[in-house]
Amino acid sequence: MSDRETIDFLAGVQLFQGQEEAVLRDIVRVMRRRTLREGQIVWRQGDEAREMLVIAGGALSAQLDMPGDRAVEIVRAGPCDTVGEIGLLAGGGHPTSMCVSEAATVLALGRLDFAALLAGQHPSAFSLKRRLAVLLTARLRTQVRHLAVALGGEAAGPGAEVPTRDCGDLEDSRAPDSKYIRRMATFHDFEPVALWGFLTSGRYVMCPRGRLLLAEGAPSPAYYLTINGAVEQVLVRGDRRIRVGLAGPGKAFGYEGLIDGRPAPVTAIARERVLLLVVPRELFARLFNGEDAVSRGFLDAIQKDQMLTVRETLRPFTRLAAS
Repeated sequence: MSDRETIDFLAGVQLFQGQEEAVLRDIVRVMRRRTLREGQIVWRQGDEAREMLVIAGGALSAQLDMPGDRAVEIVRAGPCDTVGEIGLLAGGGHPTSMCVSEAATVLALGRLDFAALLAGQHPSAFSLKRRLAVLLTARLRTQVRHLAVALGGEAAGPGAEVPTRDCGDLEDSRAPDSKYIRRMATFHDFEPVALWGFLTSGRYVMCPRGRLLLAEGAPSPAYYLTINGAVEQVLVRGDRRIRVGLAGPGKAFGYEGLIDGRPAPVTAIARERVLLLVVPRELFARLFNGEDAVSRGFLDAIQKDQMLTVRETLRPFTRLAAS
């Protein structure tokens, strides 16, 4: 594959769609082409992440280690798919093992080169952050779908429970001290002005324990950030219920549908009395699609949250396998 062919190929990869040719040319210069044989282990779960891969041909399988030397396939990736981004961005090692299910050709992009693409104020960095958010949302939905199949039964749907409400009936609350917010890992790197801009972008509400905030299958009206307390994210199938995530202080929920326009993948219920920052759909769109310091911080916060959420959603697979 020539450089010209590689540039044309990358233009069709979801993560790089919309990038200028000059940006794609720079990416091609630092990529390395590799051939992988069928059955090869590319990396094992927990290995340090050194690169992400773009699949040019063949197929790779992401597998989660299970008790008893077993493994379950989480997703199969083929041409134009990317793998390895989560390990690079989140640290802590790869969340799954990666095996070659069909002899493959891949393009490898190293950690530092990938980080450089996401840095700075250039429009290409903002575009890449947004494409990454879309990709990770799709990956989360795939994992949740696999969990739902393993759980069995039919989804209750939004009409089977108390309908999702827009928080208009909830008690307004004062904004927290920004020093408290800055101590949260998600917001460590926010510039002070950008943090202030984000914290004043929505409404603060106090939510009672047991409140249904978002039902699986319902459209999400807002981005929710937990300030105090915790919100459970669950899948319910018949009389079976499994927690797939817990949105504690500094963690957000409800944004998947705002990113891809699809219904909520899970149900969100207040585990206890909770203080929330509620950013309505219109303001979310403005922050998500902007290209200033506030939007950069917001996109970085979503990225951090998605990394944690994708990892958390893998844990119930082990619990289901043992049940």
